[in-house]
Amino acid sequence: MIGYTEVLQVMGAMIIFSLVLTTTNRFMLNNTTTKVQSEVEVRATTIAQDIIEFSKSFPFDEATQNNTVPDDVPDDFVNANPVPATTAANRTQINFLEDFNGYSETIDSNLGEFEITSVVDYMNPADLNAVSTSKSIYKRITVNVTNASLNNNITLNYTRVYNNSN
Repeated sequence: MIGYTEVLQVMGAMIIFSLVLTTTNRFMLNNTTTKVQSEVEVRATTIAQDIIEFSKSFPFDEATQNNTVPDDVPDDFVNANPVPATTAANRTQINFLEDFNGYSETIDSNLGEFEITSVVDYMNPADLNAVSTSKSIYKRITVNVTNASLNNNITLNYTRVYNNSN
């Protein structure tokens, strides 16, 4: 009878140890999943910010290229709202801020493919959260980045104002 008691104690200890080990493995898996998702979110945010920073290097409008100041701002701006979608196939074909409207790109990385899309809109001068139906001195670029590992898409926007020095 004494031998059976020791066997039962060893079996009980194995069960307790396996429960602790299973719980530890689950926590480690959750931590790794969270870490990967955080890395993907950081990369997606960086990509979106990169597009926004890249857009700042271009003239506000085709009418303002070469530091030209239009005679009648904003009526002399070339494109009406909605800003026409771009035909740029890659970043080297972008010449003006409005060329980012409808722009899309796929970046392949060690974290998977990141799909980038952007939209450019004129903004209402009275309410910079509202899209305008007419030309204004405010344009907003909205960049959206998606990835299979993201729970929610990353969307960043930047409102740019024409101040005769863009």
